[in-house]
Amino acid sequence: MRLVVLACAVATVAACGSGSAAPDADEGLACVEAKRGEDYHVNLEHPGAKGQLDFVLTSATPAPPGFSDNTWVVQINAMSAGVVGAPAANASLTVTPFMPDHAHGTLRVDVQPMPDAGQYKLSPITLWMAGLWEITIDATAGAARDSTIYRFCIVP
Repeated sequence: MRLVVLACAVATVAACGSGSAAPDADEGLACVEAKRGEDYHVNLEHPGAKGQLDFVLTSATPAPPGFSDNTWVVQINAMSAGVVGAPAANASLTVTPFMPDHAHGTLRVDVQPMPDAGQYKLSPITLWMAGLWEITIDATAGAARDSTIYRFCIVP
């Protein structure tokens, strides 16, 4: 099993460039100049795609999201007719970082509930290459199922 995981990791690195070469900062800067990502700020809010849940990126370490390992805290609340409601306690989340220009993702992200209702810690979000990253958060809270995508340009 370890051999298969190692082979997949080597194939991913080979597909995106030499493992010994430094990340291409030019790709990250081009992403920023083209305004492909969003500007980070505390409490960056995204209504879910279906309007059932509301997502708020309450904090990111580092801030703004950056090269290597990141830790985020998100607040998820119920939503109805565009109105944000109660915190979505006991939600089930899947977090999927993806680099669309290279058609690959990264390592699995752990999700831990925080003491405050509806808050979840996402870590590590490993953004290991310069360029545009899309971090999709899929959430299920009771009967509500919704998702959002945060897009950031990563510059090493």
